[in-house]
Amino acid sequence: MPHIFVEFSANLKQHIDTAELVENIHDAAASHQSVPMAGLRTRVVESEQYLIANGDDRNMFVAVLARLNGSRGKASLLEVRDLLVQACKASLADVQRHQPIAISVEVQPIDPEMRVNENSIRDYFEELA
Repeated sequence: MPHIFVEFSANLKQHIDTAELVENIHDAAASHQSVPMAGLRTRVVESEQYLIANGDDRNMFVAVLARLNGSRGKASLLEVRDLLVQACKASLADVQRHQPIAISVEVQPIDPEMRVNENSIRDYFEELA
């Protein structure tokens, strides 16, 4: 954990390298001391069909949802949120200056009692132990 979902409108690919955006978001989360690299999972959803605001074809969106163990405490969750926002702003600054784009970042705490997690990744990568 955490689990990060990055969703974006397909037309964003005309303006930036979306793989770089996702890597920047992943790295930003990993930079926080409470986020173990072995548990970090970042998923991408490219939306081909969408309707944004007035329906203008130029409109784009990026939505980042991060789900983290709530036992980290609110302060840590807010710090992770802010790191993700900074990564989005850095990656999307040029697009935001020249194109209509909606950017959102949300962090949701996961109740650790409601989750079962088994992870053998650390068993295969010494640097993640």
